[in-house]
Amino acid sequence: MRDLFPPGVGVAIGPTEADPPLHPEEEVLALEMGAGRRAQFAAGRACARRAMCELGLPDGPVLRGVRRAPRFPDGVVGSITHTDDFFLAAVASSRAFAGLGVDAERNRAVSVRASARICAPAELAALRDLRGRTVEQWAAVVFSAKESLYKAYFPLTEVFIGFRDAEVALVPESEAAGRFEARLVRGDAPGAAGQRRFAGRYAIDAARVVTGLIIPHSADRARSAC
Repeated sequence: MRDLFPPGVGVAIGPTEADPPLHPEEEVLALEMGAGRRAQFAAGRACARRAMCELGLPDGPVLRGVRRAPRFPDGVVGSITHTDDFFLAAVASSRAFAGLGVDAERNRAVSVRASARICAPAELAALRDLRGRTVEQWAAVVFSAKESLYKAYFPLTEVFIGFRDAEVALVPESEAAGRFEARLVRGDAPGAAGQRRFAGRYAIDAARVVTGLIIPHSADRARSAC
């Protein structure tokens, strides 16, 4: 999972303990949750704190922001995901990166109808040229990539983007991993940190598809292009 991100990103996988403790401010958010939802909430927050600790970032509560997105402590950007009993958090200093998104999904094909909702016709045509998986299996990777993009994009802009507001191109590097490129195609969607094109990575195992994406600061993107 660490290969999804460049150096400077902390990653933690869980759960590693039953009923991990919550920060007091997180506890307030969990008061009205049922037992199952509370367990998921606590496991995700525990992963986030371990990831912050790995980087030596200040410990603090991960609260809830606009549209219920995780709100990390000042100076931290990050993302949390879970599927079934798998939890993953990735964090970084906000000085290092403008935004960060991670997403995990079950490794299974989506339906033909869902593929058409997730992907534009040009995206589906590109998936047909890829080997090793069906179009619907590749569409599941695109779904996850667009979720990672949204999780990195929304905290910076507070603008909701749907599946068709961005296009993703997958670039396989092996049977189980590769990179992807994402670009905003919705004209009135603002850029994030001055950017409309983004890069990420994906990994696939027997159980799940996991994707990760970082948004560099605009000055860093400009320097890398020189």
